[in-house]
Amino acid sequence: MWKRTRFERFLEIIPGTLSLVVISMPIVLSLVWPAALVVFIILYDFYWLSKSIMMGGHLISAHFYMNYEKHVNWVDKLESLNDLKRLKKDLLFRLTRRLKSFRRNILKDELATLDDLIKNPKKIIKPKDLYQAVLYTTYKEPFDVLYKSIAAVADSDYPNDQIILVLATEDRAGEEAQVIAKKLKKEFAGVFNDFLITTHPDGIVGELKGKGANAHFAGLQMKKYFDNRKIDYERVVVSIFDADTRPSHSYFSALAYKYLLHPDRIWHSYQPIPLYSNNIWQVPAIVRVVAFGSSFWQLMESTRPYRLINFSSQSMSFKTAVLIDFWDQHIVSEDSRTYYRVFFKHHGQHTVIPLFTPVYMDAVYDDNSWQTLKNQYLQKRRWAWGVEHFPYLVTESLKNKTIPFIKKWGLVLRLLESQVSWASAALILALGIWWPFLLSPYFKTTILSFSLPYLAQILLSMTWIGLIISGWASISLLPNRPPKMSRLQTVVVFISWVLTPISGIIFGAIPALDAQMHLLTGRYMGFWVTPKKLTKGENV
Repeated sequence: MWKRTRFERFLEIIPGTLSLVVISMPIVLSLVWPAALVVFIILYDFYWLSKSIMMGGHLISAHFYMNYEKHVNWVDKLESLNDLKRLKKDLLFRLTRRLKSFRRNILKDELATLDDLIKNPKKIIKPKDLYQAVLYTTYKEPFDVLYKSIAAVADSDYPNDQIILVLATEDRAGEEAQVIAKKLKKEFAGVFNDFLITTHPDGIVGELKGKGANAHFAGLQMKKYFDNRKIDYERVVVSIFDADTRPSHSYFSALAYKYLLHPDRIWHSYQPIPLYSNNIWQVPAIVRVVAFGSSFWQLMESTRPYRLINFSSQSMSFKTAVLIDFWDQHIVSEDSRTYYRVFFKHHGQHTVIPLFTPVYMDAVYDDNSWQTLKNQYLQKRRWAWGVEHFPYLVTESLKNKTIPFIKKWGLVLRLLESQVSWASAALILALGIWWPFLLSPYFKTTILSFSLPYLAQILLSMTWIGLIISGWASISLLPNRPPKMSRLQTVVVFISWVLTPISGIIFGAIPALDAQMHLLTGRYMGFWVTPKKLTKGENV
C-alpha cells in the first residue's frame, strides 16, 4: 500500500463527509426549520421523478439498440471491411431508404468513421490479421464455472484460430488452481490459436491482492509472447473477463468490426453490456432485482457514451494496455481506473464505444439464501469502493493543463455526485418525509403536516413509471426458463420490482455509505472475490 500525501488524505474524506451531510440534512431541518425541509423533500422527490422518467427513456432506447445489434450479421459486416469503397457505397445506399431515426443515426456515425479510416490508409487492418486475446482472471473459481465461460468463447462466430485464450491464475490459490488450469488447457487443446496460462506470484511488494495485480502480471507475459511472435500490438484487441463471463455468440465479431473501423482505435475502449442472467431464475427475488438493476444502469449509460466509463468486462487495443503499463495493480477498482488512466494519458481524448452485444455473467448465488444476501452486500460494497478514484481524479486534473477545464472537472464532479447520490438518495426518499413528524411536535399542528404525505405520495408513485419499464425490460432479457419451472415465475420476475425501495437501501445506499466510511476513516479495503459456483442442477 502506497503512502498518501496529506492532500490526498484530505480528498479521501470529502465524499463520505458530503454523504453524511446530505443524509443528516432532513434530520437537522426537522429540528430547526421544518418548512424548509418540506420544500426540500418536494423538490428532491420531483427531481427523482424526472430522473426516473429520463432513465426509463434511456432504458427503452438501449433496448432498441440492443435489439438492432442482435439482428446484425457481424460476420458479414466484418467481411465487408475487406473492401472499404464497396462498404461506403452500401452505407450510402442504405441511407437513401426510409429508416427509423436511431438506425439512421447509427449508419451516419458508421459512415463518418469509415471516411476517417479511408483517409488514413496506414491505419487499415484486414480482419484476417486481427488477433483477439481473451484474458480470464481467476482465483479459486471451480472448473465447471471456468469451463462454461471458455466454452462460450469457443462457440462464438469469430474464427477460433485468431483467438488467444489467456488464463491468469494466482500462485496463492494453491495447487488445485494449477490443476484446474492444466485440465482446462487439455480440454480445449487445438481449439484456439493458443491457450496460455500465467501464474501471478504472491507477495510482490506494493501490490494489492486482487484482479488488477493478476491482470497486470498477465499483461507483462502477453507482451513477451507477442514480442516473440513479432505481432504488432495494434493488431491485438484484448478482452478482460471475470471467471463467470460468457460472451454472446457474436460478441467478438461485433467487437472486431467496431475496433477495425476506427482509425484512432488505440484511444478507444469497448464496453459490452453485462447481463447478470446466467443463473437469474434460481436466485432470490431481491438479488434478481439487484442483478437486473446493475445491467440496466450499464444499458442506460451506453446510450450516453459521453459519460460511459468501463465496468467489469471490457476490451481495448493491446497497444493501449502497453502504453498505460497494463492494469493497475495497486487498487480494487481496476476496471474503471483503466478508463481514467487512458483519459489522462491521452489528455482527455478517450471514448468508450458501447457494444450492445452482451456478455452474460452470474448473479450472486450461494448454497443458502442468507449467504447469498451477505455476498450480494459485499459485492455491492466492493463496487462502491470505486469512490477510491476521487483523489486520483482531482490530483490528475490539477496536474494536466491540456484537458479543457469543463471536461476534466466535469468528470470529477460526475463521480462525486454519483457516489453521494448512491449513498444518500434511497435513504432520503424512504425516510426524509417522516423526520419532521418524529422530531418536531410543532410541525404536526401545521397545514403542511396534512398535505405533505399526500403530495410526496403522488410524486413518488409516479416514479413507478420507471419501475414498470424496468419490469418490462427484465422480462425481455430473461434467458429461457428452465423446463421444470412454471410460467408463473415470469410474472414473479415482474412483480419482484416492488422490492426496489428495499434493495435500494440494503444493497445500494448502505454498502455505498459503508465504503465511503472506510475511505473517510482510512480503513482501506482489499479486493473481495465474489464466490462463483453453478446453481443446483446446472451441469457442465
